[in-house]
Amino acid sequence: MSSIVTLSRNQLGLWSIANLIEPDLSSDELFVDRTVLPEASKRIVFVRGLAAKHLAYALEKLPSGVLVVVGASSSKSERIQEVLENISQTASNVHIFQVQGRADHKAIREGIEALHRIRANHVIAIGGGTTLDVGKAIAGLAYQEGGQDIAAFQTGKSTINPMRALPWIAAPTTSGTGSESTNNAVIELGDEKRSVRHIPPPSMIIADPAFTDSLPLSYTIASLVDALAQSLEVITHAKASPKVQAVSLAAFLNLTQGLKALLSDKENMLGKSTPSGIEIDSHTRAVLSWGSLLMGIAFAHAGLGLPHALAHFCMKFGMSHGHMVGILLVPGLRVQARHNHTTAVRLERVEQALARSDKEHTLSLIFGEETTDSSDLGSDRLLGWLEDSISKLFRQVGLATSLSQAGLSLADLDWIASREHALGASFGIPGRQATKDELMDALNQAF
Repeated sequence: MSSIVTLSRNQLGLWSIANLIEPDLSSDELFVDRTVLPEASKRIVFVRGLAAKHLAYALEKLPSGVLVVVGASSSKSERIQEVLENISQTASNVHIFQVQGRADHKAIREGIEALHRIRANHVIAIGGGTTLDVGKAIAGLAYQEGGQDIAAFQTGKSTINPMRALPWIAAPTTSGTGSESTNNAVIELGDEKRSVRHIPPPSMIIADPAFTDSLPLSYTIASLVDALAQSLEVITHAKASPKVQAVSLAAFLNLTQGLKALLSDKENMLGKSTPSGIEIDSHTRAVLSWGSLLMGIAFAHAGLGLPHALAHFCMKFGMSHGHMVGILLVPGLRVQARHNHTTAVRLERVEQALARSDKEHTLSLIFGEETTDSSDLGSDRLLGWLEDSISKLFRQVGLATSLSQAGLSLADLDWIASREHALGASFGIPGRQATKDELMDALNQAF
């Protein structure tokens, strides 16, 4: 079924979709049509500089016994230190649990033990993707039968019973993973990362762009590229309804607005040094945070494609998740588009919207109409621009722009393709398993 959806910029210059998902500037809360987006958190706050106030309000309504999961690195920032101090003063029987940079079984088990010690019945996760994944895994597994056997939930031997999961609140400190909105926690399992799935959405999301102010440029870029990849993979996924595609496109337009800012006028905008690195202006932080938030909500209602399907073993090759996904993004989408007409149509729609977005403040687009003549298709400009832009961003912070530059060999490509094929790496559209030749095609292009 086709539908016309209108994207427009609001007073803050953020792309939104009226009557579907947009910020309410009078209340700080997000309006979400949950008949269309039923997996979205029931309460979402998007506001700069007021996270501490909203967390305090939330804590006042919670019974005693709260486990606050924070990242050891991000919690060192002055703003988050203030929030943690405020939490400790506001509520009794609160325990701060630090995640030391890894979402692994050890961190989750220690968190579950801490939760049981204080008899907590609520989890608050404040941090980046790793910390949020640990926090929601703790909330999801703490009272499951056999919850300490995390691998069983990663491999599908056990399944989370949503009725036994604890409520949790998410406060992201990065703008890229969308982990605050998705129902899976990505956890290390040996050399790879596998998800614990079917975790209920958070009772509340507090998205404060000020939390990302101290994020170094390298982490900002890796998070941005991960979010860009996810937004496009959601758009080209079989499960994405026309309106979910529209939300993901709005996310993409916000993220590209931030990307263009990071690439332009570096001397004036990025030249001011701070103790934590290079300062990025507040508007750019806002569009990146808003884009990431929209992407996460869209992702909760669809799935991903080849770029993410080939990145499970990033740690084995000494690469961050966002870095490897960024290198694989364009090659993966090219392979998908070459083998699937619907993917090509949807990418062309993105290209047209991006071309108009700099000139127009309102975009009315037809979603769901995918019978365009193949001879009229073309997303080459979009993918070429993305490839060039991502390479420039990576070079800006000294990151490799290809798999060969990252130290991988041709034998490594064959190993990745074999392992990912065995895991069932799939296309977004159609929802089928990719062949090993298709995986090798994407990897060779990225090499």
